[in-house]
Amino acid sequence: MIRVRLLMVLAALAAVVVAPASGREARSPTSATPVPQDILVAEEAGLVEVKFIPNDSRSAQVMVTNRSDRPLTLRLPDGFAGVPVLAQFMNQQQAGGGFGAGGIGGATQSVGGGGGMGGMGGGMGGGMGGGPFSLPPERTRTLRVPTVCLEHGKPEPAARIAYRMTPLESFSADPRLQDVMTALARGVISQKVAQAAAWHISSGLSWDQLAAEVIDMAGGVPDVPSFAPAELVAARRFVEESAKRSRPTGPDSSESATR
Repeated sequence: MIRVRLLMVLAALAAVVVAPASGREARSPTSATPVPQDILVAEEAGLVEVKFIPNDSRSAQVMVTNRSDRPLTLRLPDGFAGVPVLAQFMNQQQAGGGFGAGGIGGATQSVGGGGGMGGMGGGMGGGMGGGPFSLPPERTRTLRVPTVCLEHGKPEPAARIAYRMTPLESFSADPRLQDVMTALARGVISQKVAQAAAWHISSGLSWDQLAAEVIDMAGGVPDVPSFAPAELVAARRFVEESAKRSRPTGPDSSESATR
């Protein structure tokens, strides 16, 4: 009996010794999840190198290289514009710096897109995906992103033309355009719907003009409309809803909305 009680006492003492250690292990703080950094902000800080390569008017590749000595958690900008480098340079020379919607010269047109949690970007080697991603030092990641043209009437973007990625607000401060890019990236609207909405906002095309847009078919084949009626209806509805969301609220909102 004495031996049994002695064993019970020893077991209790062992539990007392082990318990605090186990408690400290359970309470040890876990590493906080790093906040993703906008790749354009990281580029400005010299942490990454960003290359923007348009495939055509509908998609582009964004190549991000980590030039720092530590892993980085990054994300695409909420809205961005891909601008021909030569056109941007020419406009800065003429206007003393900066550029605005419709004011960029050059052969090919600028394109727009968005990031956030959606889009096609995110995978290595142009894979599909979206959202924040981790990039080790001296490694490159290629993201494929959906885009739309922003300057109606200019030639199709091409990979042989040097482009630079810039914040969307550098091209246009219209909040409706930002809504279009966000919705496109998240898959809320199709590329065709986003394109019609973007041309209406950034190039000033009316809905009747967009309805009259056609795709030239070679070999005597009749031209086909650029946009289906349902796509234009969806684009118009989206732009109108976006305008309501961005309309000022408050005592002076009625007066501001009529200006």
